[in-house]
Amino acid sequence: WWRDRAGATRRFLERLRTTVNSGRLDPPVTLVLEGRARAGADESDVDGVEVVHAPGEGDDTIAAIAAAHYGVVVVTADRRLADRVRATDAEVVGPSWLLDQLVD
Repeated sequence: WWRDRAGATRRFLERLRTTVNSGRLDPPVTLVLEGRARAGADESDVDGVEVVHAPGEGDDTIAAIAAAHYGVVVVTADRRLADRVRATDAEVVGPSWLLDQLVD
């Protein structure tokens, strides 16, 4: 990940789309990218997965999305972000939950 963020982003996005298409995750799924990870995927909405480029901090974009939509599930290990999105009545799950869902 740290050596090739763009490549890791592309591979992760493809796994997300495959997982949604297999029925293991319900659409819509939103992937928020910040910093150098944005080079790995253009903003798009394809196969039930929307890619959003955060204009600044990704956490701010994630919190705004959670506040704007009912029934959001946010995947994060960041406690501050988890507290922010829980305040919007969003559900929070850890990265291991998502990893367990992903199709190889």
